[in-house]
Amino acid sequence: MFVDGLKTHNLRLMDSAGVEVVFVRGNIRVTLTATIGSTDWQEQANGDVYQSLKSVDFIVDPAALKIGNNLAEPSRGDLIEYQGENYYLVQTNNGAFWSWSDGFRTFYRIHTNKG
Repeated sequence: MFVDGLKTHNLRLMDSAGVEVVFVRGNIRVTLTATIGSTDWQEQANGDVYQSLKSVDFIVDPAALKIGNNLAEPSRGDLIEYQGENYYLVQTNNGAFWSWSDGFRTFYRIHTNKG
């Protein structure tokens, strides 16, 4: 019940604050509605030196990310087009190109950097 409410809340957020983006995998293009966020993390660069990094995140409904009739999971080589710019998927310090938007796994949070 709580998960249904969270998903409904996120969909209403998409309705009010969502933007149109295009998810691109090779020559396949999928138009999606996304909200924009960010993720901050640190990576160890050399020994004890850490660098702070930040991604531009596109938060999308996994049910909307279909290639053919199959649900797709964001992966290496994919990109998102937004406002005429390409945003390439990047790995955060846990090695993932995306994470769940919340503990109930309702939406993808796709990590990108502007290319």
